[in-house]
Amino acid sequence: MRTVKRSVSLGAALLLAAALALSACQQQAEAPSETGAGPSNAELEAEIAAEQLAALGGPANAAQRALYEGEFQASGGLDPESGEGTEAAWELRLLEDYAQFARPGLGEDGGIPSERDYRERGMRVVAGPLTITIRQEACSASGLELGYVAHVLFEGVAYQGCARRGVDEGVRPTWASVLPELIPAIDACLGRVTSRPARVTFASSIDEGQVMVRLRESNGLRRECIADASGSAVAVYEPLSDLDRRPGEGDPEFQRGAGQPRAENCRAAEAAMSRSGEQLGWLVRRSC
Repeated sequence: MRTVKRSVSLGAALLLAAALALSACQQQAEAPSETGAGPSNAELEAEIAAEQLAALGGPANAAQRALYEGEFQASGGLDPESGEGTEAAWELRLLEDYAQFARPGLGEDGGIPSERDYRERGMRVVAGPLTITIRQEACSASGLELGYVAHVLFEGVAYQGCARRGVDEGVRPTWASVLPELIPAIDACLGRVTSRPARVTFASSIDEGQVMVRLRESNGLRRECIADASGSAVAVYEPLSDLDRRPGEGDPEFQRGAGQPRAENCRAAEAAMSRSGEQLGWLVRRSC
């Protein structure tokens, strides 16, 4: 009898252990896996950008390249494959020295365009956080027939709309068009200045989470600074050659603080405001 009892106990223990192991496996399978998380915005953009670039074909010849030179203006909604959108949900102005992407109620983003990649069936350019693709193709917008289709990749979302060559007259966007979003990084870089007051001559988002800021200190020295977009850290602060200048650099310049800059020939100062109406400092533009 004792032998039988021990056999029964051992069998029950094995059954219990198997049940516990099965339960643990089921719980592990049901629990969300960190490695199973969806792709990041950067991964989504890279995948879509690769598909769009492949659709543009090989390098352009001279005639094909000529179709995509100059300035462009575009507007539209979300890409039908990515989500629903409305007409004129966004607007893009692609200039030679700046690209501005605006969404009503959501602010503006942009950057200095890279060298354009001209292809057989279109053109692609990267401007700060934006990846812009333009193709010559008939496109209807608000009852008008335009000659180009534009795609904009931003924060993992694909926007599609119609485009035309040339932009409307008026105040043209510059690097300072998205100044409020750059302020945390600008303040971090200004904290490194030794000769004050300093002016920001150029700033733009670069790699994900970083901003490049160019400064001119009061003694004339120029510096390039790379800081986290949050302003939490400065990775680079180094001198610049006078020959090293970005398109659009210096017009305007930005001076932080409430004190108005001193008057200068052919320069006009205007208050720079945040989205909520708070004064950030002064924009100094060329006036003649």
